[in-house]
Amino acid sequence: MTTRSLIVRGLLLIACCTGLWACRSSAPVTNTSGSFAGDEKVLVLPFQDMAWLYGTDVNVRSPITGKVFLTGPVESDADRYLTDLLVDALRQQTHFRTVPSSDSPAVLDALKSTADARRSPLKILAQTGRMLDADLVFKGYVYRFKERVGKDYSAESPASVAYDLYLIDCRDLSVVWSGYFDETQQALTEDLRFIGTFFKRGARWITAEEMARDAMNGMFKEFNKP
Repeated sequence: MTTRSLIVRGLLLIACCTGLWACRSSAPVTNTSGSFAGDEKVLVLPFQDMAWLYGTDVNVRSPITGKVFLTGPVESDADRYLTDLLVDALRQQTHFRTVPSSDSPAVLDALKSTADARRSPLKILAQTGRMLDADLVFKGYVYRFKERVGKDYSAESPASVAYDLYLIDCRDLSVVWSGYFDETQQALTEDLRFIGTFFKRGARWITAEEMARDAMNGMFKEFNKP
């Protein structure tokens, strides 16, 4: 038996004995589909809880791209937590200038109430940004934010998080950047491809907050690189 085989068998034995888990899903996926300088004025709108709107365990399409996500339980204040993570990431990892957002809920609600059936969510978001003197708008949607049940090394069920995020140009109503994340921790014994992530996370069950924070940081890790 080769040394590699012995190592793999040893790791499997450790996982089986301790009940530790790794994650099946990979890093967050991002896409740059337009141009922006990176120092524009941006309006950060609160994340929207899609499970509250449509219920859990249903397939829901993103209002912006139509990408399908399976909804699930969303912890209380998860939308606020994700919004705070976004603001922190923008301040620490980008050169954007954020504009005051305290008036954005009222403006957004007013536009929605007067919008006709032909006005898309993209148009409403862009118009909200223009009215608040922003060049770009960040908008996110959360579909699942299920906390783990148990402790670091002894959990009954894993954390599960799914959300997407869009950067919208207020001038031409285009999505210039987007990112999404969709992950549920899975047993290391089920898939060894992500064993690196398993040990990077301390060889333990992680919380939904940790999962969401790592994903947000990952989205912006190379944001300003050409």
